[in-house]
Amino acid sequence: MENGTKKYIETVKYLEKLYDYCNEKLFNGELSKPVITVQCDERNKTNGWWSVKKVWKESDEDKGEHELNITAQSLNRPIKQIAETMIHEMCHQYASVHNMQDTSRAGNYHNKLFKKIAESHGLTVECMQTIGWSHTELTSKTAELITEFVKDFPCNVIYRLPVMKGQSVKSSSTRKYICPCCGLSVRATKAVNIMCVDCNEYLQEE
Repeated sequence: MENGTKKYIETVKYLEKLYDYCNEKLFNGELSKPVITVQCDERNKTNGWWSVKKVWKESDEDKGEHELNITAQSLNRPIKQIAETMIHEMCHQYASVHNMQDTSRAGNYHNKLFKKIAESHGLTVECMQTIGWSHTELTSKTAELITEFVKDFPCNVIYRLPVMKGQSVKSSSTRKYICPCCGLSVRATKAVNIMCVDCNEYLQEE
């Protein structure tokens, strides 16, 4: 591959086009485009994520912007699967915009409200034992829409290889606990029961 940086930038631009298309076709253009990123998941476990908090800023005074990430390793998949991940995270964005609590357990468990949102925006949903209504796929109609998108914009992305043993950060004896509501996080050197006073919720181990 020549000029990998250029290819990487083209990948992000392609994902922007996909976001705009899905926003128009499935969300009536209602969503405001966040910062779209391609980042590595060191555990090789997730295809993407939506940041509930506004984690990108230009300055300390800036209110910031949310992040929608498509995991770098997961770009080595058919475009329809990449689109499914994009729409899945856009459903989380939709929930944020409307102040809906669609997950719990530090964002890992997808509740029935997420299921309702996803099924209203082009996805089918199945319940997984430990993470709730999290498994999503494109409906046949949405799959046809993505086929039309690819006709105009053939898929042109690069991907990262999975993180191999020895590449990841060294393991730590500390544990991280996160409030499922506000995102407050603390670390402890042993298993603890700790509560967020503001939200009246127990923190969940990440």
